[in-house]
Amino acid sequence: MKRYICKKLENTLNFLPNKIGFCCSHVEGPFFEYSDQNSINISSIKKCRNSYIKQLKSGIIPKECRGCIEFEEIHNNNIFDFFLSNSGRFLIKKIIVNHFKQCNCKCIYCAQKKIWGDEIGTNYELLPIIKELYKKNAIDKHNLEVEFQGGDVSVLKEFEQLFKEFINGGCRKFVILTNGIKYLPEISENSNNAEINMIISLDSGTRETFEKIKQVNAFDSVLDNIKEYAKNNVYVDLKYILIKDINDNPSEIFSFLNVVKELVCVRSIIFDIDYRDMLFGNQDEYCAPTHYKDLISQVSSFCEQNHIYSSVNPYAAKYIN
Repeated sequence: MKRYICKKLENTLNFLPNKIGFCCSHVEGPFFEYSDQNSINISSIKKCRNSYIKQLKSGIIPKECRGCIEFEEIHNNNIFDFFLSNSGRFLIKKIIVNHFKQCNCKCIYCAQKKIWGDEIGTNYELLPIIKELYKKNAIDKHNLEVEFQGGDVSVLKEFEQLFKEFINGGCRKFVILTNGIKYLPEISENSNNAEINMIISLDSGTRETFEKIKQVNAFDSVLDNIKEYAKNNVYVDLKYILIKDINDNPSEIFSFLNVVKELVCVRSIIFDIDYRDMLFGNQDEYCAPTHYKDLISQVSSFCEQNHIYSSVNPYAAKYIN
């Protein structure tokens, strides 16, 4: 009998606009219905999470997990130990700040409005909940990783307070996804206190293409901000989302690589794809354009020569042949 386990479910809380997820999956993902946004019930969350873990261990893949690449089949000779392996204390090791969907640009590939509808313009306050989690000793202070998603953190009103709360609580590892349009001084100010990895989605190598994709005129501002972060030892990864007939050509890739050369400080390049056709079409039949492999290969060669790490989002890799 097949049995499964997912390590992402064990110690992650993903705060979404109307629920709490237990992972960062690209599919819907296991979640806890969250009706009281003024308090948080740890025991109820643990019970809900454990129900998903139990299904996987019993060989049942929850509908929310179907299509995910994170869970894996495992073999365990001691079934008793296997089923009791998650019966201990629930201690949070990863928090994903993802309860807001507001942004300061209008990327053409963004599907947030389609997914979240009217809830895209509002969000609850997360800071009181985080404080409560610390008070209840539900957070693994010495091993906590925090990831800011969104939306864009630069328009999240409580970003600075949340960031300071995590720093003061002992968190020393952050991943911050942003478009880089607005400079966030609190990140640079704490670069000596924590490992801060910024993932900035540039998606272009020219001002014209940037504006076409982001629908704002901010290409130069983003490059200036990246340089400023780099001065303060903040890790910068550039994300490049391939969009059909817009930036998926050798000319734009060449311009993008010239930008990377100019910046000097880029640690890695992450490729991803435009998921709109897949999300709102037939996921099983979707396949990315065949020339994407050649473009990625071109960038990989450049990265190898310049000691830059390159990767493809694992979900995107499924659709690139």
